[in-house]
Amino acid sequence: MHVRCYETGSSFASRNGELDHESSRPGSQTSEVQQREEIKDGSLTDATPRSWRARLLAPAAPSEETLKASTTEEILAALASLREVRKWTPASSNQEVDQHLRIVQLVQHLMRVENQPITPFIYECLMDAMAHPRGSVDGVRRILDDMVEQQGMKPTAELCNAALRALMNHPDYVLRMEIRNIMQEYWFPTDTPVKQTVAIGLLRDDQHELAYAKLTEMIEQGAKVDPWVYDIFILVFGKLGFLDEMLQLLYRRKNLAGSTDPMVINLTYYALDVCSQAYHHAGTLFGWLSVVQNHLVQPSDGIIENVLGTAARNADAQLATEALDMVSQRTRAQPYHYEAVVEAFAGSGDLAAAIRTLSIMSENGIRIGRGYTRTLHKAVRSRPELLDNAEAVVREAARARPVPRAAAAAVVESIAEAHGSARALSLYRDLPTLCDVEPPNARMLQNLIIHSADEATAKYFAKEYADQVSEDDDPTQSTATFSTLITRCAEVGEMDLAFRFVKQAMAGGITKSRSLKWISVLVEQSVTREDGRVWPVVDSLLNTGDEDTAKSVRRILQQKRISKLASQWRAKTPTTTP
Repeated sequence: MHVRCYETGSSFASRNGELDHESSRPGSQTSEVQQREEIKDGSLTDATPRSWRARLLAPAAPSEETLKASTTEEILAALASLREVRKWTPASSNQEVDQHLRIVQLVQHLMRVENQPITPFIYECLMDAMAHPRGSVDGVRRILDDMVEQQGMKPTAELCNAALRALMNHPDYVLRMEIRNIMQEYWFPTDTPVKQTVAIGLLRDDQHELAYAKLTEMIEQGAKVDPWVYDIFILVFGKLGFLDEMLQLLYRRKNLAGSTDPMVINLTYYALDVCSQAYHHAGTLFGWLSVVQNHLVQPSDGIIENVLGTAARNADAQLATEALDMVSQRTRAQPYHYEAVVEAFAGSGDLAAAIRTLSIMSENGIRIGRGYTRTLHKAVRSRPELLDNAEAVVREAARARPVPRAAAAAVVESIAEAHGSARALSLYRDLPTLCDVEPPNARMLQNLIIHSADEATAKYFAKEYADQVSEDDDPTQSTATFSTLITRCAEVGEMDLAFRFVKQAMAGGITKSRSLKWISVLVEQSVTREDGRVWPVVDSLLNTGDEDTAKSVRRILQQKRISKLASQWRAKTPTTTP
């Protein structure tokens, strides 16, 4: 019977190639028990000038002569020490013993040279070697089968524990369950170290929920879980994005070791990194307060920007301000840094601080466009209590410094959209005294036209638009917005502005739109005012090649009972498209 070096498939045996089968009998294990007791009691000492530890556990592998010069008891003691690798230190502090190869070497010597009987202790040593990266699931299974089926030995608790440790590095769910069943069959104790090994094995086997359940079960039962188990779970869960579970374990890990423990600091910094990347507010805030605000670490620029983004998304104005301050200490803050702070202030309901930040941006030479005020507009529109006080906030902010016109425009538009443009008229008229010098906001005026409920207000803002915005500065709009603008201008008789928008809408493809309400109003108002500019527009719609559009236009003309009139006017009106 050969005992195999299971990671390579080679074999080693006793001197005559066969093992003494008496060693597999129950009575043959007495010498092994005595050996275990000698090792445990410390009978083997380091009294000699060159002790067995120095000879057998040095970083360099012992030669064959060294092995022959060592007693069997010394080799067994060395094997026991290798299995408890944390209890001894190599001779050289900057080198480590290759546990896997050294176990195999010593076992080979015992079997081939010393012709020692194979015992459960030997199998346990080989199983420990399988936990090394050079080990394998196949090696674990071969050792277990050889011991039970070939040698007829009963598996030991140590062997099963070693197998579970090996399966942490070489996961195999089925084999793990087989070993657990063996442990239950022989009533082997399942203590905390075994449970930890099983949990880590499940984690390595991508059984994340089951692994977490095993770990939390131990915690709830009051078991003293080793810190390294927490560390592995925290790192794996952070990588996988299970951030809530990661944070719960990190809290416990911190309570075990304290907030100043180096490993806890590193793990907290790691949590700050992964949580800020995912915009996870609770984890980001925990990490920031634990290791950044206390000056335990200096976060990278990338992490600071992620923290700033997280604060903006979660309306944490204080966190955003602290992150911006750290950015400013390192480099010149960019517009998007300020924009994140504005979003945080607006989301938290601090409208005054949001406008003040926009004013500071303007003072620093940043041109404030509509893009920087979208979060301000969103906050005001979504929260009635902010809307009711928004005008007063703008006026108060202007006492300290001019308010960017885009910021004031966001408030004006919010009021108009909620209550009609007439309600915003007072604030709009005071913009020249409240705001800095900037070009007229064309989009704001268009929105004020659209939301004017009465004719007088609509005419007022239409005239303001015509006077302040040149045709070249007309912003590009969607067909739906152009349709509304044309309709509203035509309804109040502002035909020049209506046809100005028609020209832009036609160039933008409004003829492909299925909504033709605007042409109905435009035709009606043009006929009433005898404005022939409408007929080239009608002709363009009839000649688009789209039969549905043509039918819709004909139906509109018939409904208005002006088909005949349209023919007469076409004959007298030059066919120029606006």
